[in-house]
Amino acid sequence: MNIKTQISRLLRKEQTKAEAKLWKHLRNRRFENLKFRRQHPVKDYIVDFINLENQLIIELDGEYHNDILQQEKDELRDIHLKALGYIILRFENKVVFDNPELILDNIRDSIKVGMKVSKDKKPLTLTLSPRRGNKPATILSTKKLTIAQKELLLNTGIGFVEYSAIQIEFFESMVEGKIQNAIFTSKNAVKAILNSEMNISNCFCVGENTKKLLEENGQKVIETAQNASDLAKTIVKKYKNDSFLFFCGNLRRNELPDLLNQHNIELKEEIVYKTHQNLKKFDRSFDGILFFSPSAIQSYVEENKMNNSIAFCIGKTTASEARKHTKNIIIANKPTVENVIVQTAKYFK
Repeated sequence: MNIKTQISRLLRKEQTKAEAKLWKHLRNRRFENLKFRRQHPVKDYIVDFINLENQLIIELDGEYHNDILQQEKDELRDIHLKALGYIILRFENKVVFDNPELILDNIRDSIKVGMKVSKDKKPLTLTLSPRRGNKPATILSTKKLTIAQKELLLNTGIGFVEYSAIQIEFFESMVEGKIQNAIFTSKNAVKAILNSEMNISNCFCVGENTKKLLEENGQKVIETAQNASDLAKTIVKKYKNDSFLFFCGNLRRNELPDLLNQHNIELKEEIVYKTHQNLKKFDRSFDGILFFSPSAIQSYVEENKMNNSIAFCIGKTTASEARKHTKNIIIANKPTVENVIVQTAKYFK
């Protein structure tokens, strides 16, 4: 499969809410009978939406496009695309939700005046990313990536370094017999109990990958949430009369147990793994750093400073820890390694 095609397919699969909403207006020739494609490769770039017949490109920009340092990169990107004969319309994500007709009017006007944006309705332009000139971005991953994940990064043209910021020590669980309701907030907790003799009736977990690992090993998953706080709220709302066993690590956060305890829901905890920091000092800076847990951030900043690096975080909990050290944060739409890579690719594309 063509490299750009592979990345485009992943970007379409991981589209943002704004992209999904605008796509409802543009797909299947719903608007002015115009054929639009989404996440389409154009030379060295992948554009959000494109109408090839009229050489019209539409880009939707999130809040991080307000970063003044990113403006030079977007400007250079737009110059290259305009040199190829394309018209570029840029809109903030919020315009899709607040005033989608403005976007549709700009598209209509651009085509009517011979591929020139109407002077009366200029698009809201935003731009983004670090001052890099023509030098490709280089990022650091704070966990070892799979071959497929590495290929995703390499295919974007982004250079990367990887290391394991944390190391996991698994413990043998002392729990035996039948367990009615078990809670898992990480894949590590699942891995720790896979070879045990316990019989679990119902599993409650955080993250689709945790759910997948449980189901692959014959476990029944009742509820899944994107973070521990949301899972706790679901349990309080729907299972307040049940009791639970929480399989966790030594550095587990307090949100879930605190909320369940506040509502007098019986909760026991079993620590089945321990997280150790793997300290390493880097003699260089990175344009972006991929973080997959609060512990990885704590490990990295013990020997290094964030400086102007963008922190790409797998979820809100990790982002909360990152905010102690930087304001340059982008959070994945879904708590998966692949989505963190997608956000990185979209930022530096």
